[in-house]
Amino acid sequence: MIDPTKVDMNQLPKKFIDGAIGGYGKEIFSFALTSGNNLDSFATTPQVMKSISTWLNVQVQNYEKQFGAIDMTPPSIQSPLQRSDLGK
Repeated sequence: MIDPTKVDMNQLPKKFIDGAIGGYGKEIFSFALTSGNNLDSFATTPQVMKSISTWLNVQVQNYEKQFGAIDMTPPSIQSPLQRSDLGK
């Protein structure tokens, strides 16, 4: 097992995650993280998933204490197909 105290996060390669999908059953959580057209899938136990969830929640709380609440309003993106185009 990797000792987290010896990991230099600045030295690890990174992917920009732009989405996540997943599901669960009684004994396993399955999820995939998307990065553009790439998809990395994972499976883990409920106990590990809960520890990940707890860690993520603490990270978000600390971020919002430092930088303010994260705006979760979906961006208004105009569709490339407009009603006015339908008659053409």
